[in-house]
Amino acid sequence: MAIKKIVTEFFIVCLLLIFIPLSGQTQNIKEFSTVDSLQVGDTFDFAITLDKNREYDEITFPDSSDFDGTFEIRSRKQFKLSQYKDSVYYELQFFGTVDTLIPKLPVQLVQKQDTTTLYTNPVPVGFSSILAGNDESLRPLKPIFEFARAWWPYILGFLILAIAAYYAYQYYLQWQVQQEQEKERPTFTPTPFQNPLKEFRKSIQQLENAELSTQEDYKDFYSDLGDAIRQYYESLYNLPALESTSGELLNMLRNGSIDQDLIDDTRAVLQEADMVKFAKFNPTQKQADRALKKAYNFLDRAQQIDGPRIDHLRRKHQAKMESQREEFYEEHKNSEKVNA
Repeated sequence: MAIKKIVTEFFIVCLLLIFIPLSGQTQNIKEFSTVDSLQVGDTFDFAITLDKNREYDEITFPDSSDFDGTFEIRSRKQFKLSQYKDSVYYELQFFGTVDTLIPKLPVQLVQKQDTTTLYTNPVPVGFSSILAGNDESLRPLKPIFEFARAWWPYILGFLILAIAAYYAYQYYLQWQVQQEQEKERPTFTPTPFQNPLKEFRKSIQQLENAELSTQEDYKDFYSDLGDAIRQYYESLYNLPALESTSGELLNMLRNGSIDQDLIDDTRAVLQEADMVKFAKFNPTQKQADRALKKAYNFLDRAQQIDGPRIDHLRRKHQAKMESQREEFYEEHKNSEKVNA
């Protein structure tokens, strides 16, 4: 490529030398080009020769600002062929897409304050398309091919969603009915087991803080203490203790093979209580404290003696509650069937 370029430049210089005018002729300008027809991006050679009749202070040849955007200067070399002949060699690159012209190019001759401008002749440049002869014009766009749409995935998806929504709604209705039935369904509430020992302890603990200042206060104190013992026997031994007199209760206890220590503590508390209620006996705080202490002795002894009996009553109560629960729900179930 470099050898070809050197040969081309040498050829142009030789041509220029052939046409060197004799000294004394008027100045003129000539252009020379190797261009025929170009494709986009092709490079070609272009030369300008100036014949002058005298020396000038300055000679200005065209630069990149004198060429339009269709041509771009790749290289530029200036030669002084003789005293009356100057030339410039350009390598230009073509970026056009149609036939065009290399425009008139100015060459300025400056002598002191005078400037003379000479112009080259326009050079036609042909455009050669890279398309084949039958393809020089763009083919029209083909119409967009529309593929047949597959609707079955959308239909299948819609059916699945519809079925899922139906079953979800049915499940919601069933759940709502169950919630309403559970709200309306009566619930069996078992009666809690009342431990006679715990109830007795609670009763005598409440008497510890009783204020005893009058005869009426003592009367209430002994009455509550005696009733606590009576309630214990009635709950644990199923005796009518609250409805019986002290003597009747003691006879029932002796006949019932009750522990003798329990009977002795019971007798001491009930006799003193009868004296306060019926004989208008005026006890002291100390006597009341002793009576309460006998009640605690009764509690300690009862815990030792009556523990197995209380466990038996607890199991019996639980079995009774379970039986009542089953009867309750069975009755409710039968009632629902009848209503349905």
